[in-house]
Amino acid sequence: MRSLLINAQNFKTVNLNEQYFKFCEFADISTDGGHVDSDFANCTFKNIDWYWGLFNYANFIDCIFINCTFRGTSFSSCKFVACEFNDCRFISDNLGGECSFDNSVEYSCKLTKSVGFAARPQCKKWFDRDECPEIMRK
Repeated sequence: MRSLLINAQNFKTVNLNEQYFKFCEFADISTDGGHVDSDFANCTFKNIDWYWGLFNYANFIDCIFINCTFRGTSFSSCKFVACEFNDCRFISDNLGGECSFDNSVEYSCKLTKSVGFAARPQCKKWFDRDECPEIMRK
C-alpha cells in the first residue's frame, strides 16, 4: 500500500500481516493485541498507543515514530533501519510485562526523548565485511 492514511476510523480494516506499506501514515491509533509481520518503508507513526502487540519479523526502514507508546509489546526478530523515535515509550503493561526485543536489531536509528527501545544495535557499516565481521558470519 502506498501513501495511505491509517487512523482510528479505518485501522481495523487494514491487514497488517505480510503486507508492504510505503509512504503511509499511521496516526491517532489506540489498540491492543494484534499480530504484525509486514514491511514498512518511509512510514510515519504518530500518536500510537499499542498494548500487547506482537510484531514478528516486521521490518521498519526509514520510518519515523512520534509520541508513540508501546506497552508490553513484543518485537521478535524485527529490523529497524535508519528510523527515528521522538518522544516514544516502550514500557511495561499493567501486569509488569516489559516490551521485548528478542533477536531484533537496529541499524543507525536515532532516539530523541525516548525510553525503553532495546533492539540490539549493529555496526553503522553493517554491509562492510572489514568493519563488522560478526554480521557477515550470521
